[in-house]
Amino acid sequence: MRKAKIIGTGMAVPECVVDNHLLARCMNTSDEWIMQRTGIKERRVSPDTYRMLLRLAEAPDKEAFIRDLYDHGLDGKIDSTMSVADLAHEASQAALKSAGLAIGEIDFIVDSTTFPDYAFPHTGSVLGTKFGLTSTPILNLQQGCAGFIYALACGDAFIRMGMYDRVLVVGAEMLSPVFEYSDRGRDMSVLFADGAGAVVLEAVDAASRSGIISHHLHTDGTILDKLYGEIFGTSTFPPISKKKIDDDRCRPRMHGRSVFVQAVKRFKEVIRETLEANRLTAADIDLLLFHQANLRIIDSVAEHLKIPPAKTFTNLHKYGNTSAASVPICLHEALAEGRIHEGDLILMAAFGTGFAWGASLLRW
Repeated sequence: MRKAKIIGTGMAVPECVVDNHLLARCMNTSDEWIMQRTGIKERRVSPDTYRMLLRLAEAPDKEAFIRDLYDHGLDGKIDSTMSVADLAHEASQAALKSAGLAIGEIDFIVDSTTFPDYAFPHTGSVLGTKFGLTSTPILNLQQGCAGFIYALACGDAFIRMGMYDRVLVVGAEMLSPVFEYSDRGRDMSVLFADGAGAVVLEAVDAASRSGIISHHLHTDGTILDKLYGEIFGTSTFPPISKKKIDDDRCRPRMHGRSVFVQAVKRFKEVIRETLEANRLTAADIDLLLFHQANLRIIDSVAEHLKIPPAKTFTNLHKYGNTSAASVPICLHEALAEGRIHEGDLILMAAFGTGFAWGASLLRW
């Protein structure tokens, strides 16, 4: 009998920082408005998004600038200078270095990305190319903000069944190019950003004190229309058309109030489930790492479960919502800041599109 243990962590974010004041120059918003509603002060975005925002902020006719952007591209340029696989690769390299391993010592890779480099193949294949891999199996997931928890559960399961000994788990997102930075797209564009996080799992004896203890996963697709994106999906025919673009059916959609209510409810449920399944109380948890979506969600859940601020870790204020990347980024930074010690019980929880949500419990 065996289980998986995290032996290395890594993260990557673009160098370009966008604060709320720059966004306020592009749309009708303010630093105070964004901070009060989300807790986000700044976020990291791709170089292309950053260059576009600087141009948009100076544009005398912002609506005309956005129309021209989607008609012709930025300065006629249609290829990105940075892709989500670039971030995944950088975070993975950092995790491998932390674990003291080379990519050739990894048996299996699980990647979760919402918007991949291409419609197909998914990001994992591009990541494999960047590493020069020619036969290592790679599993691609698209679980949105809950992606890392699902990917971690998959990696853990393959180790427990004895199929693989070392697994690289990656949550990588490049979301900033997808949203419209206007009053029409404001509710989502102020939230989401770019980044990647990765961990290396290794098989250890099931009797080992440290390692992953349990996972608890759920999905409710009956209300998926509260957070979704059509883009190139086959919900329309043809999947991509001028009419679809003209009808504004390519922009992601979110009903903020519904997502907030569901997130708070599901976080409470899955954390209780995790604690009860392992005969623990909230007081037994040393550190709780939430998906970084909205500070009000985190505060509401923590208050309800009587979890003191000292037992949570947040970096939402400087990175925004990096979807599947947020939990592994939190884990990496919490370790770097000395917030995690040997023997600590760590509970990680995430909620996102689908709606999909889940939690993982581990002892460091």
